[in-house]
Amino acid sequence: MTKFEIILEAFAAGDALGMPTEFMTYRQIKEKFGFVSELIDPKYSLIHSKGLKLGEVTDDTEQVLFLIEEYHKSKNFSEEAVKRALLRWFKECKPDEKGYIGPSTKKAIESFDQGREVEANGTTSGAPMRILAPVLYHLDKDESSLITAIVNCVIPTHNTNLAIESSLAVGFAYYCASKGANIYEIIDAAIKGANIGKKLTDREFVGPSISERLKIIKQFIQEENEVDSFLQKIYYIFGTTMEAVDVAGAAIAIGTYCKDDVWLAIRMGASIGGDTDTIAAIAGALSAFQANSHNISEDIIHLIQNENNISFKKYADFLEEVDKFD
Repeated sequence: MTKFEIILEAFAAGDALGMPTEFMTYRQIKEKFGFVSELIDPKYSLIHSKGLKLGEVTDDTEQVLFLIEEYHKSKNFSEEAVKRALLRWFKECKPDEKGYIGPSTKKAIESFDQGREVEANGTTSGAPMRILAPVLYHLDKDESSLITAIVNCVIPTHNTNLAIESSLAVGFAYYCASKGANIYEIIDAAIKGANIGKKLTDREFVGPSISERLKIIKQFIQEENEVDSFLQKIYYIFGTTMEAVDVAGAAIAIGTYCKDDVWLAIRMGASIGGDTDTIAAIAGALSAFQANSHNISEDIIHLIQNENNISFKKYADFLEEVDKFD
């Protein structure tokens, strides 16, 4: 199995495990499921009970895969490539019918389809969730190229300071983890990415700083050894709503807290409450970057592949061909 398959499987498993608990509170999840340890039937979901099946993924995984395919086809990482990928995803996967498309992304895609300009003012998790795709294509590239690819991936739908800072924080965390860095170096890299993002748009919205939040999270990781207590600190102090800063902070916190225990990272993400599918997906991928492997059950991976008709190897093969890009 290649490193690309490992990361994509971890991301998709987080998405699938976290999907049924999305937007439940921390307390609701704990009372209904305890510490999430297996795939949960979506019939228990507050928002995904309409037609989704056990092991089905959502927009998090789908957008990443559509972007990987479009980048491979177009051989570039432009905003236009991102728009094409998102529009094709919207038409083929019909996320509006399934109930898992964010408002900012939906508004922007409808504008792409009609050839209209759109004010891409999204501040939500729709930005950091999909930047795994450009990061995977830039693991052996320089930071400047990485930044450009991430920003181009974000701004068609989420051209705001909060979304760009959070996305670069996640992107730099992935990138640094892939180099074999320790957890404190990974958090420092995420802070660096966020600080770069502050300067890349003049659309400044009121909201917390992901870089300042990560400084406190770094202290939490040093001080806290118990899983439940750590989750409560992140959930109750910072929150886990679908805002980009909340998702990025929680996912980086969990992904570094768990180090190379990918299954633990995914379970924590699915158990924390709020935007659980996105948090579990990003946290799982970040842990997998550190492990360069994963400890997810083969049965779960096979179910996800079969239920969603996904060949992770196909997308890994696309990623292996990045050297053929112009």
